[in-house]
Amino acid sequence: MLLLATIASAAPSQYNARAFLQSITGEWIGICRQSTNGERAEDKYFHATIKQMDPNTFDTKFDYYRLENGSPLHIGTSSVTTIIGPDGTASNKIKGQGIVLVENKPKQQQHDLLEIIKLTGDNRLEGNGSGSISVSGMPLGIGKNGKIKNSKSEWTLADDVLTIHQTIKATFKILFFGKSFDVVAHYTATRGSDVAGLMNRAIQSASKTSSLN
Repeated sequence: MLLLATIASAAPSQYNARAFLQSITGEWIGICRQSTNGERAEDKYFHATIKQMDPNTFDTKFDYYRLENGSPLHIGTSSVTTIIGPDGTASNKIKGQGIVLVENKPKQQQHDLLEIIKLTGDNRLEGNGSGSISVSGMPLGIGKNGKIKNSKSEWTLADDVLTIHQTIKATFKILFFGKSFDVVAHYTATRGSDVAGLMNRAIQSASKTSSLN
């Protein structure tokens, strides 16, 4: 899951923010490692396409996959539109859907986030915010109106490797009954478009490691 953001800072930082976004345009493939309340979920693979539509607009699409019978199975998407305004502010808008681990069971979810983002280095963006999430299949329909009260994210580019680290606290409440979940997601990506090839390399690497142990 990725951020829906409003970026607020001075004009020079906005130039750097735009430069950062320009530096990550193109296609990326990678692995997302995620856990909920410390319970590790199955690794997800993703393909991301980041495009600059005009001087002030960037569109991003993430497609998520898992390995099924030796081939990539599409399991979710998220899309982001980033607009840098004339007043020196910028906004990211995202709607996403996919699978999240809830009490060690995979559930379908949809999410919508808003974060305030600060440029903390030439190749790093950090954000804090909140939003909403809906998770199907939870008892008493409690997952329909979930709130994300605290979302933190960090985007970093180093040696042409893009990493995204995100932590989210989601709460669900109906009458006097409530639940909360801490979700941690870490994305690591390199440039490319061949998700199937990435999966095969990861499997081969895991097999070699297993044979040495």
